[in-house]
Amino acid sequence: MTRVDTLGPVPEPGSPASPSAAITDPMPPSGSGFSITRLFQQGVNLATSRLALSVGAQAMVSGFHFALNLLLLRFVTPYDYGVFAFAFVLAMFASAINNALISTPLTVYTPVIKDEGKRHKQEAMFSTLNLILFAILLLTGIGYAYTAELNTAISVGVTVFVAVYSARHYSRSAGYARMKPLITASGDAVYVGTGVLIVLTLLLTRDDLLVSHVLLALAAANLAAMVVERWRLHGNTRKWLSWAKITSYGAVWEQSRWALAGSLTTLFLAQAHSVIITSTNGPNAYAPLAAGFVLFGPVRVALLTWQNMVKPELAVALSEHRQGAVRRQIQQTTLLMAGAVMAMGLFLWMAWPWIHAFLYAEQYADQPMAMIVGLWSIITLFAASYNAPAAALQAMRDFKVLAMASIYGAVLSGVMVSLTLYYYQPETTLFGILAAEAFMALYLTRTLYTRLHASPTPAT
Repeated sequence: MTRVDTLGPVPEPGSPASPSAAITDPMPPSGSGFSITRLFQQGVNLATSRLALSVGAQAMVSGFHFALNLLLLRFVTPYDYGVFAFAFVLAMFASAINNALISTPLTVYTPVIKDEGKRHKQEAMFSTLNLILFAILLLTGIGYAYTAELNTAISVGVTVFVAVYSARHYSRSAGYARMKPLITASGDAVYVGTGVLIVLTLLLTRDDLLVSHVLLALAAANLAAMVVERWRLHGNTRKWLSWAKITSYGAVWEQSRWALAGSLTTLFLAQAHSVIITSTNGPNAYAPLAAGFVLFGPVRVALLTWQNMVKPELAVALSEHRQGAVRRQIQQTTLLMAGAVMAMGLFLWMAWPWIHAFLYAEQYADQPMAMIVGLWSIITLFAASYNAPAAALQAMRDFKVLAMASIYGAVLSGVMVSLTLYYYQPETTLFGILAAEAFMALYLTRTLYTRLHASPTPAT
C-alpha cells in the first residue's frame, strides 16, 4: 500500500494510533460531498485540538505579558522599564542555554526511544542538568550583584526571575517531548492566573509599582506552573524527582555544543542592540527600543511555541524519511506566519495615531517611535520567515549548520549595531538587527531545502 506523505498531528501516548501512524493524514472518501454537519464538526475538532488549545494557552501568556508591558509603560519611569525589559533579555539568554543543552535534546532525542526504561533514564538525566543550570544561574546572579554593588531588591528580582524562567522552559518542553502539549497548556494557564492575581494584589495594596516586585511575581507564577506540569506529567509517582548521572550526556554534547553556540549567537543577533546599548548608554537609552518591541513580543513568543511543539513531530517524520511532508509543512507554515506579520504591520500603520497617543505620548514623546515600530515590523517579518526552517533543521539535528549561520549573523549584527550607535542615535541600531535577520532568513531557507533534497526517500 502506498503511504500518504503528509505530516499530521501526533496522538497522546496511550491512544490507539501509534506515533508512526500519526504522521499520515487519511484522505476523505471520494464523493463525500458538502455537509453543514461535517463542517461544524470539523470546526469543533479544530477548536478543541491540541494545536488550538496549546496556541490558545500561549496566547493567554502573550496577552498577559502584553498587558503587563502596557501597564509598566504607563506607570513606571523609562529607566525602570528599561531594567524590566533587560531582565527579560537576560532570561531569554538563560533560556537559550537551557534550550540548546537540555530542552531541545529532550524533545529531539527522547521521543524516538521506544524502550520506556531507557527513555525515563534519559529524561532523568536532562532533569538533573536542568537543576544544575538553575543553581548556576542563581549563584552567578548573586555573585555579580555582590561584586558590582547593585541595588539589592532589583538584583534579587532579576536573578530569581531569570533562573526560574530558564527552569520553566525545560518544564514546558517536557510536555512537548511526551507529545502531551495540553500539559504545557495547563501550566501556561496556571502561570497567567497566578501572575494576574499577584500583580493585582500589588496594585491594590501598594502606592507604587516596583519592578523588583513584578519580577518576583512572575517568578512565583512560573514556579506554580512548573508544579502543575510536573504533577500532570508524573502524577503521585517519584519520577518527577528522579535524578541520574550525567556521564552519558557526552554523546549529546557532540551536537548540543553546536546548538549552544547557535542559540546564543542567534539571540545576540536579535538582541545585540539591547546588550550593547544597555551596557554603554544605560537602561534609559534602551527603553524606547524595548517599548517599540512590546507590540511584537507576542508574535515572537508564538513563533517559539510553534517550534517547541512541532520539533518532536518533525523528528519522527524525518526519522521515517517523510521529507515531502516536512517540506510542505514548512512551506505552508512560513507563508502563514509571514502573512500574519504583514497583516499586523498594516493594522499598526492604520491605527498608529491612536497607538502612539495611548502608549508613547506621555513617556516617549521625544523619541521617533514611528520609525522604531516600523523597523520592528520588518525585522519580525524576516524572523517569522525563517522560524519554520530553523525548527526543521533542529529536528534534523543539524546544529552545526544552525550554529555557523547564527555566528555569521551575530558578527554582522554586532558590528552594525556598534557602528550605528557610535555614529548615530540608539534607534538606528535596529538597522543592524534587520540586516542580520534578513541574512538568516535567506541562509537557513536555502540550507534546509538543500538538505531535504539531498536526503534519501523510500520508494512508495
